[in-house]
Amino acid sequence: MYRHRIELCLLLGTASLAGCSDRNTPTAPSTHPLAATVAADRPYTWTIHCSGWYINYSFAWTENTVAISGTEKSYSHDCSAGTYTGTGIRPGTANGFTATVGDDTQSWTFDPAGPFKASLTGSWGTTTNGGHCFVCFKTKATGKLTVDS
Repeated sequence: MYRHRIELCLLLGTASLAGCSDRNTPTAPSTHPLAATVAADRPYTWTIHCSGWYINYSFAWTENTVAISGTEKSYSHDCSAGTYTGTGIRPGTANGFTATVGDDTQSWTFDPAGPFKASLTGSWGTTTNGGHCFVCFKTKATGKLTVDS
C-alpha cells in the first residue's frame, strides 16, 4: 500500500506540473529591425571648365552639413589647358555637397538614396591692371564646376 501511495503522489505531482506549465516554447517578443535606409555608395563625375588665367576650386560630400573625411578635393586649374574631368565615389551616407569656385561657394542637400546633379559658376580676380607692377596683366577668371552622381 505504501508503494501505491508514492506512485499516486508522483502521478498527481506530474499532472499538476503539466497542467500549470505553458506548452509553447518561451520566446522573446518579436521585433522587426529598422528598415534599411542607408543608401549605397555611388560613382560620380565632375567637370571644370574655365576662362581666363587660372581658377581655384574645391568640393566635398557632406553628412548633415559636415564634410565627410576623405571626400574633400581642392584644385587649381590652368584655364589654358582646357576642361578637366574627374571621377570618384560618393559615400552612401552623404546627404549634402558643398563647392567653391573662385570666390563663390554654395551648398546643397539631397536624398542619399537618389541621384544628385549640381553646377556652380564662380570667378575671382580683376579685369583691370592695377597698382604699380613690374609685369601687369589681367587676372580675371571664371569657372564652372559640374557634378553628376
